[in-house]
Amino acid sequence: MKNQNFYMRVLCLVVIIGAVFFYNSKTQEKEYQKQNEELTKRVDALEKQQQEILTALQENYDAQEKAKAESKKQEAEAVKNEESTDAEGTDNTDDTKDTDDTKNADGTEDADSAEADSADNVYKDGTYTGDGQGFGGNIQVQITISDDTLTDIQVVSAEKEDSAYLSQGKAVIDRILEAQSTDVDTVSGATFSSTGILMAVEDALGKAENK
Repeated sequence: MKNQNFYMRVLCLVVIIGAVFFYNSKTQEKEYQKQNEELTKRVDALEKQQQEILTALQENYDAQEKAKAESKKQEAEAVKNEESTDAEGTDNTDDTKDTDDTKNADGTEDADSAEADSADNVYKDGTYTGDGQGFGGNIQVQITISDDTLTDIQVVSAEKEDSAYLSQGKAVIDRILEAQSTDVDTVSGATFSSTGILMAVEDALGKAENK
């Protein structure tokens, strides 16, 4: 009888200990789950904040590029208007000269016309390099300009740039050539790489300006 009571007590004790362990494990599991949910919420909030910052930066960059393009367009129109006014004044003076003098001046007029046409251009013909900041580092491009037309763009250096992002970002080159402007959309999925290319082209165009 005594042995039976002893075993019953031991059994009860084992059951109680098991219940305590089970309760503790469930409590810890709930705490872990709660912590994971809080961490997930924080990560989501940080990702959303980062995306908002990137979007704001991109919008600011696009606005600056658009303002630059408008400014250059206005400057080019002003230069053309001035050249046109000067040309009209020269024509009126030439009408008062003798026929022989006009014939002798034909060659000079042609040369002056060619120089005026060149001065009307926004950019000088030639090949220029520019640099921009990509996802991994500096991106250098080489552009070719002929008769105020951007004819070619090549990425010549991007040592620290991720090859996958760079390859995808190069799609922006076709957009620039088609629009003849850097005021184009960046490439989705390769925003930083395509932005770096745009910045590099803009830098090269600045060196090519016909000041």
